[in-house]
Amino acid sequence: MCTTSSSPRRLQIIGSSSRALPAAVSFASVLFAATTACRSGANETLVTSFNGKQGVSVGYPAGWRTDQAEQDGVWYRYFLAPPTGPKNQAPLSVTLLAGPLSTSVDEYAKSYLAGNKVSTTGDETRQGAKGRSWIFSSADGLTHQRLLLVSREERVYGLYAQGEAAAFRAHEGTLDEMWTSFTLERPEQYPTRRWRGSSVTLGVPPSWRETQRFSGRGKLLVHFASPPLAVDDGQPVNASLMMTVEPLPEGGSVQRYYEATRAELGENFVVVSHSAWGDGLVDVMRTETPLSVTYVKRFYRATGDHACSLAFEARDDVFWRVDTWADMIASTLDMNAAGAVP
Repeated sequence: MCTTSSSPRRLQIIGSSSRALPAAVSFASVLFAATTACRSGANETLVTSFNGKQGVSVGYPAGWRTDQAEQDGVWYRYFLAPPTGPKNQAPLSVTLLAGPLSTSVDEYAKSYLAGNKVSTTGDETRQGAKGRSWIFSSADGLTHQRLLLVSREERVYGLYAQGEAAAFRAHEGTLDEMWTSFTLERPEQYPTRRWRGSSVTLGVPPSWRETQRFSGRGKLLVHFASPPLAVDDGQPVNASLMMTVEPLPEGGSVQRYYEATRAELGENFVVVSHSAWGDGLVDVMRTETPLSVTYVKRFYRATGDHACSLAFEARDDVFWRVDTWADMIASTLDMNAAGAVP
């Protein structure tokens, strides 16, 4: 279910291409993916594709099919619009890429731009990484393309779209949203959240939103929801993060806090894995109802007179795609932050 490319080459989904396909994906598999892709209407919900290893995320229409491949050290995630026309092929594809960079982004882009007519160029910045963008078309004007590349620490990250001219125009708004949502996930750049009366701070991605907050009797609970990660029966599926800050009994420890919390959770939360997390602890747990299976990644930390837990929760079909996002967010937790809101 993918278009495919090898750095810095790329496959032309539309029409023919003289470029060879990487061994990871054959042209037959691309056609199969296109012909089996589900059809969807306009104005779809954008869901987020997140990759913790590469540190990138992007939103894409829920009705588009997606797959990934790796070639010569470059990672690709492909997004295919629903197939149309007598050949039942995807009229538009978008590729998210990340890989090593030994030259400039302008040099890297030459393979994409060769033989095409460039109409627009511009400077780009994503989370401190600088680069360039291009809008261009084939010499005959039948295929339109769009490219964004940024570099950071000898690596390149980017988005590349190609499609039939009519499809490109029809999906222009979608492409704009995808380009805007393209993010280098860097925990050190997440906005720091602070809460009145608490010395605890947490870096939260801008794409996550606070949905609930409760404080009282020295306890603080804050709930966050991720951007949509899937769509089920027309409804978005999100992951959630619950931060709990509460008093630690005198003489308490993170181990005692962990044991007390586990006792409160009960037997329905089955521990799948348990390990140290810096000076704290972390569990992955499985819980089940008649309707769904959910996984929870819960981090525990204690210092001085207070303790904190971060509970990241998602449905089983979503959890393992984004659980490293929980690690990124948890890495920003500061239990004794300077300048906390009084």
